Amino acid sequence: MAYTVTWVLTRPNAETALPVISDYSATNKDASDAIYASSGVTKSYSIDGLATTVTYEAADKATYDSAKTQIDAISDEASVKASLKTAMQSAGCTVVVTDSEGTELANF
Repeated sequence: MAYTVTWVLTRPNAETALPVISDYSATNKDASDAIYASSGVTKSYSIDGLATTVTYEAADKATYDSAKTQIDAISDEASVKASLKTAMQSAGCTVVVTDSEGTELANF
C-alpha cells in the first residue's frame, strides 16, 4: 500500500504570497526534487482558495524515509528548513503535515 505525506499550507489572505523553498535555495530545491524522483517518490500539488496541498507519495514508508534521510543530509537543508519555517510564521501562514498512517508530523 502506498505511503503519503501531505503538507497543507494555508495563507491568511489572498494578498499574502506563500514562501517557497526556491526563495531560499534553488540548489536545495533541485537536489531535493532529484532525490525524491530517483527514489520513486512523486510530488503533486493542488490549490483550493488559500490552501495549497503538497502530497508526496512513495511505494511504502521505508522508501519515503530513505529519500527523506538523503534530503536531510543536503548541506544547507537545516538552514533552508529554518528559514522557510520563519518566513511562513512571519507571513501568518499555517502548515500542517500528516502521513497516511494518521500521524501529525508538524503543525505550526
